[in-house]
Amino acid sequence: MVVKKQRKGRKIKMSKHVKRLASPVTWKQPRKKFAWSVRSRAGPHALKESVPLMVVIRDVLKFADTSKEARNIITRGKVEVDGRIVKDYQRPVGFMDVLTVKESGVAKRVLMDKRGMLVLADLNPQDANWKLVKVTGKSITKGGKIQISTHDGRVILSEEKGVKRGDTLKISIPEQKVLEVYPMAKETSVYVTGGAHRGTITTIKEINVSRSYQENTVESNDNFTTTMSNVFVLGKSKGEIAIPGGA
Repeated sequence: MVVKKQRKGRKIKMSKHVKRLASPVTWKQPRKKFAWSVRSRAGPHALKESVPLMVVIRDVLKFADTSKEARNIITRGKVEVDGRIVKDYQRPVGFMDVLTVKESGVAKRVLMDKRGMLVLADLNPQDANWKLVKVTGKSITKGGKIQISTHDGRVILSEEKGVKRGDTLKISIPEQKVLEVYPMAKETSVYVTGGAHRGTITTIKEINVSRSYQENTVESNDNFTTTMSNVFVLGKSKGEIAIPGGA
């Protein structure tokens, strides 16, 4: 079971494991080889939109044959996510994260294919020091600075006043300095991250602003419409990155 019941008044402890057959479809691992797999710890990405770092090292990169070997690689500080050493083998790794194993010369960007599975794309060394993040919220601090929340759990202080929810930022990692702003606008290259057209790379034809409580929608040049929350801006007229399996 995922949740371990305890006596009244005591905290409920979450299990470190999850049944492989019940694990999210984003996890690229053999589902019938073993009964259990490690569970992602609460972090920058939701459980259904991420994969534990140990699964990446063992089952995707195949740097280890067992969970013990994978934990050893991680706890020795051999792996970096977004430019920072990560020693937590349960740390969730999600869309657009940058993973590096410098000892092996490996640099990867976490992307998503048409089936919704997280995949690792090879990176040139010069591209491993930045990532794309989607703006999910915006507020102003007491000092008048702009505070931006992103899809990967970041909070960025910036002077970019024109940034809106739904825009994409190109940031340096780990410093998270804003390098470019890609607005959610007509003629921009986008990737569809959810819905019936998940995995499709397309261009925005029109943005329909809802006058009710319904979400705004985006019309694509490929003759389909989806909600704005399902769209991730990849760049202006040309995307900054290529998505494996995208159409």
